[in-house]
Amino acid sequence: MEEAEDFTTSSHCTELSRRQNDQRKQGLFCDVTLAFSSRAATGNVQSCPFSAHGSVLAAATDYFTPLLGGQFSESLSGRVEMKEWSAELGPDPETVERVIQYMYTGEIRVSTCNVHEVLELADRFLLLHLKEFCGEFLKKKLSLANCVAAHSLAHMYTLDQLALRAADMIRRNFHKVIQDEEFYTLPFHLVRDWLSDAEITVDAEEVLFEAVVKWVQRNTEQRGRYFEELFRLLRLPQIKPTCLTRVVKNEALVAANEACLRLVSDAVEGHAIRCENLKSADLEFWSSYMASFQPRFGQNMDVIMVVGGVSEGGDYLSECVGYFIYEDRWVNLPHINNHLDGHAIATTESHIYVAGSMEPGFAKTVERYNPNRNTWEQVSNLTTRKHSFGLTCIKDILYSIGGHGNFSPGFKDVSVYEPEPDKWHNLESAPKILRDVKAVSVEGRYVYVMARTPVDTDNEDGLKTVTTRYDTESRQWQDVDSLPLIDNYCVFQMAVASTNFYHTASFCPKSYTVRDEAAKQKISAHISDEILESLPPEVTSVEGAAICHFDEDVFVIGGWKNSDDVDKQYRKEAYHYCADRKRWMLLPPMPQPRCRATFLKDQRVRCVSCVFFSM
Repeated sequence: MEEAEDFTTSSHCTELSRRQNDQRKQGLFCDVTLAFSSRAATGNVQSCPFSAHGSVLAAATDYFTPLLGGQFSESLSGRVEMKEWSAELGPDPETVERVIQYMYTGEIRVSTCNVHEVLELADRFLLLHLKEFCGEFLKKKLSLANCVAAHSLAHMYTLDQLALRAADMIRRNFHKVIQDEEFYTLPFHLVRDWLSDAEITVDAEEVLFEAVVKWVQRNTEQRGRYFEELFRLLRLPQIKPTCLTRVVKNEALVAANEACLRLVSDAVEGHAIRCENLKSADLEFWSSYMASFQPRFGQNMDVIMVVGGVSEGGDYLSECVGYFIYEDRWVNLPHINNHLDGHAIATTESHIYVAGSMEPGFAKTVERYNPNRNTWEQVSNLTTRKHSFGLTCIKDILYSIGGHGNFSPGFKDVSVYEPEPDKWHNLESAPKILRDVKAVSVEGRYVYVMARTPVDTDNEDGLKTVTTRYDTESRQWQDVDSLPLIDNYCVFQMAVASTNFYHTASFCPKSYTVRDEAAKQKISAHISDEILESLPPEVTSVEGAAICHFDEDVFVIGGWKNSDDVDKQYRKEAYHYCADRKRWMLLPPMPQPRCRATFLKDQRVRCVSCVFFSM
């Protein structure tokens, strides 16, 4: 019987391809010329030929198999003219050489400088693996500076994953993307597609109007005919009437177009129409109007955001609602993931945080709201189960101060949360227990705290109100006579500081840019109650209310009337102290009674998914 063994040289194929590539470079045994164009040093256009082996090219890609297999003239002439590239003079010769070498060896170095041309060559030559690699490379290098160009390339070369990733980045940062000149090089159909996208994030509709005008003005002769179609994609009712009449209407491109002028007039009229009147209109008109009336993602809206709390029957709430200040209406906002009661709230540059709860199962929970994406997400838990503590932001770092638990007289804890590593860590404790904490900060360093601390006194609850100042840099504490009376928010707090209304209420933190020396000058033991004069006395008799600020204005929302658990009267009334008028006003009631909620004013709440309430 014949005996045999198989023999394989593992390096043979690699060595073969390397030697064939060397022969190509030396012009040995080559039978095909790939003719590209390039510009010489003199400025003249000249041919840039690359010699190769037809059998290798045909084996490397199906692009050359029919071209060199006898079906076309190139198989007879041995010359392939490489024309019609995105760049007028074709790809860079060095990049062409690298791609041809890749067809021989399967190796290539791709960089941010050559990836566009490598991708174009890979697409032309049907080099699918190289094309996919370029797509992955661009995904890794994706940034605000290149996402528009990457998205265009992805659509041009059918790179679906890159297109999705780039589109998401563009949507989330559209307000920044339209500041880049790259956006104004886009063709009409892509600009139209972006303006039609329901998820683009912008600060205000006015910036989209400015972007449309700027795009058209880049080449009015060619792009002017597209202006009306792009203008119709704007949500004009989101632009204030004064801007519509003084700016939009007077833009030359609008003034010269009757249809655009009519749209502006309709938007101005729409501002005067109440929702109740709109509901009597036909369904098609109502749907069309509301689509244009809805704010876009990320649009700045002055909103009072109410989070969690307890409602009738003692039910814990995960519902969040928002009061649109300038539109005088309440809307539903995305629910938090947990049932929070007695929690704290604070805002950083990018998120709104809520933490803690009287409900033991959620007493360490921390969630944050992303205004641009309109979603809540959980982050690292507190180090201690607690509620009724202070939470404030200093230089984008959260400080948690004091608080108490269901089985604890209170805490001296001071801990900080750094968003980037998503971690809490403890600092030196306060010198005394601090519970029912209210806090304001100044100069991005000092936190003024008003709280209650247990003492051995004849007080019914055994608690004493204290006011102290914490230096976040030296970590030193100093007792003071009062909060600094910087504005109405601090004045209001001091005016009610001795009441049960104050001790049981939640006050959102406020940061002031004033220097600490100036803040110290506003500390006073003599407090005026003038700010309470027009506030109905029944308001300060409630417990568990939520108090917030907006500029110099103050808001009081919800609470309960009686302290008896059986007969608690949960409230949905809301009051607004208007600094300009120096009086309190009753607002539309909340959709649902609640107490022990938290709330704050934010300009970044995204309102696309809000539900309108019938008042």
